[in-house]
Amino acid sequence: MGQPGAGTHEKAQLRAQVRQRRRRRSAGARHAAQAGFAAQLARVLARTGPGDVAAFLPLPGEPPLLPGLEAAHAAGRRVWLPVVEPGHRLAWVQWHPGAELVAGSLPGLLEPAGPRRELDVFAAVRLLLVPVVAVDRDGVRLGFGGGYYDRFLEGLGSAGHRPRTMACCFADEVLPAGHVPREPHDAVLAEVLTERAVLRLGGTD
Repeated sequence: MGQPGAGTHEKAQLRAQVRQRRRRRSAGARHAAQAGFAAQLARVLARTGPGDVAAFLPLPGEPPLLPGLEAAHAAGRRVWLPVVEPGHRLAWVQWHPGAELVAGSLPGLLEPAGPRRELDVFAAVRLLLVPVVAVDRDGVRLGFGGGYYDRFLEGLGSAGHRPRTMACCFADEVLPAGHVPREPHDAVLAEVLTERAVLRLGGTD
């Protein structure tokens, strides 16, 4: 991969390319993908034992997860969404359809209002969906550049919590193996949920 600085530069270029493609995705295509994401999430949860779901509130252009999360809530699962804390940390707020959303600390970010919880909520979480700009077939995640989820996933493992953890992105954002430069701090994921399928990563599918 080269020196860390080179990897960071390559990631920035790749991130810009994928985001440009996201901006070109039509509203009709994003709307059509809602049903696919909801169906794939429902299939995963049907094979998952009772418990909570942790996901994310999609920004414009990101996977339209809300219908799937609404269905999970209607089925009796608690849904947790992240909020940004100082020090590049994440806390978690319980969400329900129609919950109040407030401006977050990052530009353009909306977050659920409510009591903020830490890693303790993951004692009951069975599925964690991780936002990515892209992920490659080795499971290397291209994030948003802030390191929030790399830190969070490291802390989650150290706390002994092991929910089923999946990247979540559009199918055309799953890239060939070796396509995302990996740096020492990068989390590697074993699965990805798209609007078309759930794929194993790391050369297992």
